[in-house]
Amino acid sequence: MPRPECFLNGPDAVLCLRGTVNDVTAWVIDAHTGHVTYTGPSSLRTYPAKLTVHQIGIYAVATTENQGVYGIGSHAETTWFVPGSGHVDQMYPPQRDTAPRTLATQAAAGRGVDRTVVFSLNDGTVIKPKLADDAEQQMTVLYPGGFAAEIRVGQELSRVEFFDDTGTRTSQKSIKGSFFNLIDQPDLPVISFMNDWAVYSVDGDRLLRLSGDGPGEPRLIGTKFFFAESEGIAGSHWRQYDLQTGAEGKSCAYNLSYYIGTDGTVAVVEMGNPNVGRLTEAYDLATCDTLWTVRSAIGSFRQVWRINTTLVQLSDDGTELVSLVAPG
Repeated sequence: MPRPECFLNGPDAVLCLRGTVNDVTAWVIDAHTGHVTYTGPSSLRTYPAKLTVHQIGIYAVATTENQGVYGIGSHAETTWFVPGSGHVDQMYPPQRDTAPRTLATQAAAGRGVDRTVVFSLNDGTVIKPKLADDAEQQMTVLYPGGFAAEIRVGQELSRVEFFDDTGTRTSQKSIKGSFFNLIDQPDLPVISFMNDWAVYSVDGDRLLRLSGDGPGEPRLIGTKFFFAESEGIAGSHWRQYDLQTGAEGKSCAYNLSYYIGTDGTVAVVEMGNPNVGRLTEAYDLATCDTLWTVRSAIGSFRQVWRINTTLVQLSDDGTELVSLVAPG
């Protein structure tokens, strides 16, 4: 029998599933007390199939390709339903310092359709911005407190507009450009133009504009905007700009691709896996100095996670969890 797979399902419940292709058992657990509130058979699945369960933010949802997205209830049953492509765009988000999203997006149903649907992960409510009759909401990126969307009117080129969580425009600004990269979008909109790119606030105010094709692996840490810039065989350096002042900070050779978290001054990253060993490092973001390093041998189960503002480490033998503090 395979091991169970578990998912958060909102702030109060954990959903666990275990079984074979034709026989799946579900457990619903109270996240506060640990008590099992439901056990029984389920039509949900953890592998590609109808009603495949995914973790999106702090909610578990079930997807069926070319059909749509379902909510999951207290008895591991499907609840609300949003028709669409059945592929949630936020399925594999990067590590962020902001709260998990409460909204999600999927493409509308139909071959060749460019329209994007925004919906609530809590109850499936579809968020519909008020647009002109001949306007269409296309590529959409979510941010804390709202989203930005490429809006196309008729046959005109699309423009980026800004909305809050209810679909109300946060400003009347309409930016003639397109999103740089939907996968690597940080917690602020990054918009590309012909020969340069810019970072905007969620209200459409421009915070930073630089020449070039666009930022590699952009990341927002506090008020600093970081991105990787390739230097050929020398590898990549990470550039940083203060979005409050526009000032450029020191370019560093550290690697933020495997970022775990920060206290605002120090960033912690972890690379590797049990097959090659893990490396955990802490960097001073301002000076580029490596402050500490922890290595584990091949085969070790050691791994570090961030839970809210605490770093938690699994022991080498996989039997103990401890919190980490800065060396004294």
